[in-house]
Amino acid sequence: MIIKARRESVSIESFKFDGGFHYTYQGHLMETREDKTLGKYWECLVEKDSPIKSYRGEFPARTETRAYFFEDQWFNLLIPSEPIGKRKMIAYANISTPAYLQCYRELNSERLIWIDLDLDLIVLEDFSALVDDEDEFLEHIGLMNYPNWLVKKARIGLARAVELYESREFPFSDLS
Repeated sequence: MIIKARRESVSIESFKFDGGFHYTYQGHLMETREDKTLGKYWECLVEKDSPIKSYRGEFPARTETRAYFFEDQWFNLLIPSEPIGKRKMIAYANISTPAYLQCYRELNSERLIWIDLDLDLIVLEDFSALVDDEDEFLEHIGLMNYPNWLVKKARIGLARAVELYESREFPFSDLS
């Protein structure tokens, strides 16, 4: 169900659990929707060559990318319009806290914000999938003092993303 269809600029921002900067980039907030299973989510479009600022530096988006940010799920999903990188990635799920939309009416601007929890589910062009950054996740459990409840939520988010991918359910249903 579409709650609101639009094409407004949105700043997409992620941080680490300790408050450290992770990524920021501009996108277009295309729709706010409600899914029976996954709840409310925001569908965004990131244009090719849009500047992406990260903890590793700044670089352009390699391709146009659809992004789904969920209010009640512990992951978000990026789907590039063409395979990316040496591994030919076709989908990238960040295991994260649920996203939230922060609106500044007086500035007429919006920010989609989420906390990155290290783990990633990467889907490749041959439709194989792999879990990435498990080592980083384990390291950050100690370094950033992830509480037990957060570790459990991250594992649940990863399991949910894997389950949806394996059954090709939304938001993985459009992969081709």
